[in-house]
Amino acid sequence: MKTQINNLKDYAELAWASYFYFDFLNTRNIFELDFNQEKIQEENSLRGYREIKVNLEHVVSQKHKDKEVLIDLRQDDAWQSKMLNFFDEKTNFDKLNGEFGELQTKNFIQRYEVQFHQPNTTSGFSATLFYDKEKDEFIVGF
Repeated sequence: MKTQINNLKDYAELAWASYFYFDFLNTRNIFELDFNQEKIQEENSLRGYREIKVNLEHVVSQKHKDKEVLIDLRQDDAWQSKMLNFFDEKTNFDKLNGEFGELQTKNFIQRYEVQFHQPNTTSGFSATLFYDKEKDEFIVGF
């Protein structure tokens, strides 16, 4: 009975996590922040600030909730690229939506890996394949 209850809790946590924006995982960037939660300046960056890839902690943690997810900017100096970058930046409303507390986030990222994520389709379907390192099994969340 205890095993079944623990399994139910695990599945409930994965069902909750499956609503977070895994679309951004390892594909998009956020600004790296210092201890004061300020952006770190970087001269060689197109935006003037240091950027890091979105990782699993960023996706699930409430600490990062509502942080802007950056659009990849065009790297060339053409005026068209600069104009498109400007409009992309102004119309980007992508934000992280994780809701796990600090301890729950720590336990989650130690236990699970995201093996595959199917972003929302036009019908609203999305799915995430998790690997449970503790139980050595795969679990799919819809």
